Amino acid sequence: MQLWQALILGALQGVAELFPVSSLAHTILIPAILGWNLDQQQNYFLSFVVALHLATALALVLYFWREWRSVLLAYLGSFKRRQLVYDAESKFAWLLVAGTIPVGLVGVIFEKKLRSFFEDPRYFWMVALFLILNGLLMLYGEYLRKKSGRRELEEEPSDFQRQPVVAVGDGTVATLSGMYTQPAVKSAKSSPVIKQAQELTFVQGAAIGASQILALLPGFSRSGATMVAGLWARLSHEEAARFGFMLATPVIGLAALLKIPELFKPEARAVLNLTIPSAVVAGVVAYLSVRFLMKYFETRRLSPFAYYCLGFGFFSLVVLLVRGV
Repeated sequence: MQLWQALILGALQGVAELFPVSSLAHTILIPAILGWNLDQQQNYFLSFVVALHLATALALVLYFWREWRSVLLAYLGSFKRRQLVYDAESKFAWLLVAGTIPVGLVGVIFEKKLRSFFEDPRYFWMVALFLILNGLLMLYGEYLRKKSGRRELEEEPSDFQRQPVVAVGDGTVATLSGMYTQPAVKSAKSSPVIKQAQELTFVQGAAIGASQILALLPGFSRSGATMVAGLWARLSHEEAARFGFMLATPVIGLAALLKIPELFKPEARAVLNLTIPSAVVAGVVAYLSVRFLMKYFETRRLSPFAYYCLGFGFFSLVVLLVRGV
């Protein structure tokens, strides 16, 4: 692996890990499509990728440092009070624990089997297929959100409907609280959602965290899966992104602790010189990415990323199958 290739992979990691498009898929597919010989069967290559993930996690900690400070203080408060949940911040802190345990256990148990997607080019076409499925998953999440919004609109009575009518005349309806010329109508966009992750139950938090298990398969996005699960739990897009990014941080950190020591083995010294500058690039790009995405999801949806995954996934699948990879 050349330095310029390592730097490109670092920048790619910083973008694709946080954008819901699967960084692992891009780390596998782009070198395969471009014909780079990165010797992905070596143990140090996976460690190199995990080091880039660690840089991404550090960028997330830096961006959400106020939230993480509150989380750490909440843990201390729980131990001092001998009470698990005593306010909204402690609830959020323990929701992160509930959401981290499932994917942590599965990752430790099945990590070696899942490494075959890195090591054997015969499986690269499956990575493209998983990327397509990732796009379909995000589209399905947006469909469920719209469907639930319409259902809530039909079931939720308007302010007019809640109040007893006492007089009708000349097209004007009188109620006990005032005069209405027409009933207020809610739009699907204003359908009720949980605005804060603290309102989730621990079962919902664990379910959102467990959705990260999909990201152990290259092609499925960690942020995409957690956002779809968050939308299912009635979080807003912005809050689902925030909760998903914070859930990802300890998972990525655990993977780094397990794999980074391999970078210091004698056979990995050559790639260590490539890892440091690439990790710096990954961290800077990741910080810029999360800043953009948190602003983006204030008003926008997952659909554009879903269409990208479908397009790039189909393109990669065709190229790999034609080449016989």
